[in-house]
Amino acid sequence: MISINKSSRDQALDLMRGIAIIMMIMFHLIYDLNEFGYTNIPLSNFWLTSYWRYLIVFLFLNAVGISLVIAYGKSFNLNKFIKRLALLGLAALLVSVGTYIMFPDAWVYFGILHLIWTGTLIAIFFIQLPKISLFIAALIFLFGYLNLTDLSLLRILLSNYLPLSSVDFYPLFPWIAFIFTGIYLGHNPIYKKIFFVKLPLLQLIGQHSLIIYLLHQVILFAFVGAIYSLFSQ
Repeated sequence: MISINKSSRDQALDLMRGIAIIMMIMFHLIYDLNEFGYTNIPLSNFWLTSYWRYLIVFLFLNAVGISLVIAYGKSFNLNKFIKRLALLGLAALLVSVGTYIMFPDAWVYFGILHLIWTGTLIAIFFIQLPKISLFIAALIFLFGYLNLTDLSLLRILLSNYLPLSSVDFYPLFPWIAFIFTGIYLGHNPIYKKIFFVKLPLLQLIGQHSLIIYLLHQVILFAFVGAIYSLFSQ
């Protein structure tokens, strides 16, 4: 979700991120409208919205794997990588703190950014191994099919300190598999045949996906809440 240097930008990757961001904003807008009683669209137990959410995460996580290959595949810069991790870690911390304030009974302790941070730390060791990465992803998918991958170690080890539910929870397994498929795609960029259209606005959004991710829900929730307050008086 972190942008790479403009001189080495991958327009297809930016478009992939941009589409994911727009889909995410639409999803969260519906969530907010539901929260304030304007709509009653099922988001968690309806197949269409469930697959919509899965597609968003699929695009984001594959983009993480692809961007790791682009950024570090030819040469590994430790300082650059540490800065990347620090930025992601700070963003994940902000999400945890913000949701703890807004939703103390369902705050985010391991959401998508926490997953990306942990997955990046693991996947960096495989960026030169696309076939092995694909094999690892296949194994995780297999274990997921057998219901063996939802380890939820944080819930087990810290059950006394974590909420019973979370507004955003993505366990490392099986979701890290899509970062590994992204590494494979970074070496075999078939995604460029799908995201080949030049859409400057979407690509610009994709270039700033992290900051948009951090701000969009705050803005949406405040906007819908303000309308609710205005018309409920």
